[in-house]
Amino acid sequence: MNIQSVTFRKILFPLVIATLLGGIFPSLATAQLANINPIKDNTLYQYDPAEGDVSNALGNHFFAGETGMGELRRGVLAFDIAGNIPAGSTILGVTLSLNMSRTGLNDARNIELHRMLADWGEGTSVAPGEEGDGAPATINDATWRHRFFGTIFWTTEGGDFSAMVSGSQSVGAVGMYTWSSSQMRADVQSWLNDPTGNFGWLVLGDESEISTAKRFDTRESASPPVLTIIYRPAGPRPTPTPRPRPTPDCGRIHCGPPPRHAAFSQPLLFLLRLFAQLPVPQSA
Repeated sequence: MNIQSVTFRKILFPLVIATLLGGIFPSLATAQLANINPIKDNTLYQYDPAEGDVSNALGNHFFAGETGMGELRRGVLAFDIAGNIPAGSTILGVTLSLNMSRTGLNDARNIELHRMLADWGEGTSVAPGEEGDGAPATINDATWRHRFFGTIFWTTEGGDFSAMVSGSQSVGAVGMYTWSSSQMRADVQSWLNDPTGNFGWLVLGDESEISTAKRFDTRESASPPVLTIIYRPAGPRPTPTPRPRPTPDCGRIHCGPPPRHAAFSQPLLFLLRLFAQLPVPQSA
């Protein structure tokens, strides 16, 4: 067995991989990751005059969909992007993770994210029991009719949100689910660039028939929502320092431009061929 060739192969292979990753995906070398929880979340419970305005500001759950009684529920949640991502950064990817902890049916239903168009609040309400019916709204609570209970109403009952779907996920049985899309990335980038327009997302469930409601855990729970953001901070990217080339001796060799070998025009191909030509150790 040629010990030197074996050692060389072990050293060369990871070097080739590192070289390729650095050359092909240079932006990943400066990318950073942030995991953040919501700064607020709530449920918009469909208004019933007999029950009045209800909310669930500090409860452990929010809801999306239609209950078995035919009442609509919509979740709202927002994240402090500018307080966690450096200004001027480029958002490369976004993933929202939600724990769905209760459902009437295990049937898969599409749950959508829609960008909120107006600000909304959390008061001090806490819904009892399984929290599906809410609790009497308190000052500044978001409700079906109010952005801030007692003072400011939505333009449209049920929340002011964009018709565009920012993200969609099929949600069935109890478990953890994730949402990720290019539009979610664009939303987060816009909130970083202009924090005054950051009102979060509305979580819209299937409202086409009864018993489609899904219950998700809030920031107050043991399994809060998590927004994972991959970003590249602002600033110039590092550039490789060029290496000086030796000056040819024109007295002995031709001084024209050196011939460009085909292998070096394709560094990946050259490295792989070089690696393949190294001796393979023989078994004893």
